[in-house]
Amino acid sequence: MKGLQMIKSQLMIFSTILMVIVLTACTTKTNPEPISEPVATIRVQPSGDDVVRVGILAIRSAEAANAQYGGIITYLEQELDRPFVLVPVTQESQFELVEAGELDFTMNNPLAAVQIQRLYNTSFLATLSRINGGTFFSGLIIVRTDSEIETLEDLQGKNVTCVDQVTAAAGCIFQVFHLLENGIDPFSGFGEFTETPSQDNIVLGVLNGTYDAGFIRTGQLERMLSEGTLLSLDDIRILDQAEDDFLYPHTTDLYPEWPFAALEETDPELVEMVRNALLAMPEDHPAFDGIGANGFVADVDYSQLHELIETLQLVSWDVTD
Repeated sequence: MKGLQMIKSQLMIFSTILMVIVLTACTTKTNPEPISEPVATIRVQPSGDDVVRVGILAIRSAEAANAQYGGIITYLEQELDRPFVLVPVTQESQFELVEAGELDFTMNNPLAAVQIQRLYNTSFLATLSRINGGTFFSGLIIVRTDSEIETLEDLQGKNVTCVDQVTAAAGCIFQVFHLLENGIDPFSGFGEFTETPSQDNIVLGVLNGTYDAGFIRTGQLERMLSEGTLLSLDDIRILDQAEDDFLYPHTTDLYPEWPFAALEETDPELVEMVRNALLAMPEDHPAFDGIGANGFVADVDYSQLHELIETLQLVSWDVTD
């Protein structure tokens, strides 16, 4: 089992090998304006030995994470008759909090979840199933409809952005892997390859010309449309769109959805109760309304993520049993 220092060291190695260029995002040129979102607040409260702490990745903001996943935490609290607290975590802090033993459970994107599992021997209890995608999701490479970018090769020399170049799944790494499989190295071939933590801002940045292309997950465009953040999808085009029957249009392969995991040190009896409660959640439970889900599923195969991590030599690529 490797510690936090190993993570930081390998992050530096990964960045050096792939020549990651972290640049400041360009000033917005035209409307629509980017969405300003607060940084996730990392705190564990309330305190007490009986409080169960669930770290949930805050993709948009701490407030959004609570709004989207707070219902699941409330459900567990009621079912188990024990206090639970949702701890919003960032792409970086989720590793730190697991390393420090400040969480009992986690729920995050599968790329980070699998790397944490490889490093800290967490156990996957159940996988989120969404109404329109089931237990799978994918990544998109988007450009403006009127963009001169027609093929993956046209991305050479362009200004492209993603969420996080090491731990974001459908917000970056799925697309990076897809490009590498097609003979394109985004870290050396793009003119600029920046990080924009908000997928909302990635979409808006592509629309207003701040970026030539952006990486987002399936369902992102449809959610923004339903919320009114986007008025139409006519100005967005998906690059190298896959030809399959998956409900959402997408670019990359399909990968398993977010898992709910237990830390190695978590009480086994509590782990089993949480597992059973999650799998017993009815598909019409109101806790699922904010995330477009319809339940949790057991025994989903994550070997595809292990292969991706080892191929790209990400944080935990050289961890062995």
